[in-house]
Amino acid sequence: MKTINIDGKDYTYSEGDVWSVEVGRWGKGAYLRRYTLETPYKAMWYFDGINIGRGYKKRLSLIQNGKRTTVARQAS
Repeated sequence: MKTINIDGKDYTYSEGDVWSVEVGRWGKGAYLRRYTLETPYKAMWYFDGINIGRGYKKRLSLIQNGKRTTVARQAS
C-alpha cells in the first residue's frame, strides 16, 4: 500500500487500483472515461493536460475494488 497527497488529502492505493480521467458536459450530466492509468502521477499529468472548453467538466477518480473515489474535479 502506498500513500499520495493530492490537494491536501491523503489517498492510499495499491498495485491493482485504477486511476481514471473522465470528461463530461454540464447539461448531460454523464462523464465519459478518457484515460485509465495505473499510477497517480500519470493520472495527474493527464488530468492537468486536458483543456476543457466552456460547458465541460473533468474529474480524476480512484477506483478500488469497484468503489469510485473522486480525487479532483474541475468545471468551466
